[in-house]
Amino acid sequence: MAMQKGSVPSRRTPPDVLAQATRSSDAEQCERAVLAIWRSLDEHGLANQEERDELASLLEPLMALPLGGRLQLLIKRLRLPDPLDDSDLYWLTRRLLTLVPELQAIAAAGGEPGVNAAASLDWTKFFRKL
Repeated sequence: MAMQKGSVPSRRTPPDVLAQATRSSDAEQCERAVLAIWRSLDEHGLANQEERDELASLLEPLMALPLGGRLQLLIKRLRLPDPLDDSDLYWLTRRLLTLVPELQAIAAAGGEPGVNAAASLDWTKFFRKL
């Protein structure tokens, strides 16, 4: 069969390749979310509504992961208007800190939830590169 210039043969993407691409994307999103959480906490960005909105936007695509309703509640709290009182800031800080290890485990497992491979990724070296 002769192919014309510029044509691409049509093939279906194997399901395992498609699944791997999705897991990789989830892993990358988790890594970005972890970095954004640490940056927000380091810079006390939770007090700034614009920063909270940005963080909520980064977390929204992760709602498909089985993290429970906690992520929805966290995003809802991140979207609260200014000014936040101290109890809201404390609640957000604690919830973000408990979310970080879960996101790291998903990222380390290549985006596949439920696999505990967090130990295989040295996050301290990862953060030192920044």
